[in-house]
Amino acid sequence: MASDHNFEELEVPAKTAEELHISVATLRKYSLIVEKVTGNKDYYERTKQKSRLYSAKDIEDLKAFRALSKNADLTLQEAARQIFAVSDKKTEEAKKAAKMQKSVATNTATVDADQVVKLLTMLQNTIASQNKAIEDLQKQVARVEAQNKKLIDRSHQLAEPESDDFKEKANDKDQEAAKKITEEQKSEQEAHEEILKKARENEEKRRKQQVEENIHRTLAQMQIRPKKKHHWWDRFFNK
Repeated sequence: MASDHNFEELEVPAKTAEELHISVATLRKYSLIVEKVTGNKDYYERTKQKSRLYSAKDIEDLKAFRALSKNADLTLQEAARQIFAVSDKKTEEAKKAAKMQKSVATNTATVDADQVVKLLTMLQNTIASQNKAIEDLQKQVARVEAQNKKLIDRSHQLAEPESDDFKEKANDKDQEAAKKITEEQKSEQEAHEEILKKARENEEKRRKQQVEENIHRTLAQMQIRPKKKHHWWDRFFNK
C-alpha cells in the first residue's frame, strides 16, 4: 500500500507494464480494479502529477492477480478480491493514524537549529520592513497635514479684507497696464497713419507723372511741320 512504500524503490507505469508484459492502459485498468476492491484510492504511491508508482510487491501481486484471472476462470474483480485481501477498516484507519503521527514527529525532529535561525531571521526582517513602512507612512501623513495647514492659512488670507496699501498697489498696477495698452494702441495708430501717408504721397507722385506725360504728348501733337520751300523756277518745270 502507499504508506508502506516510503523506503522502497518504485517503478513508473511504463516500466511496470513492460515487466508485466501488458500495455500501460491495461495496467491502469488493473490498478483501478484493485483500488475499487480495496476501497482505497491511495493504494498505490503517486507522483506530484498524480501518476501511480509501483513497488516490487505491487508488481508481484499484479502478476498473481493476472495469472489467477486467466487460469481459474475468474473475473478480474473476483481475482482481485482473492489476491488483495482487505483487512478490517478500523484497523487500517488506526494504522494510518499511527503512521501519520509518526511522520509528523519525525518531520518535527528533523527541524534543526539552522532552520530555526533562518525562520527567526526572516521574522526579524519582516518586522523591520513593517516598521520602515509604518515610519514612511507617518512621514507622508505629516507632509499632507503641513500642506493642508498651508492651504487653510492661504484661504484665510484671501478671505481677509484688502488693506489700503494693497488696494493702492493694485490700482497702480491697473493704471500701468492701461497706460501700456494705450501706448500700444497709439503706436499702432501712428504706424497706420504713416502707411496711409506714404500711400497718398505715392498716389500724388503717380498722378503728377501721368499729367506730365499727357502734357508732353499733347505738345508733340501740336507741333506744325514746316512747309517745304520751293524756288520760283519750279513753277516752270512743274507745268
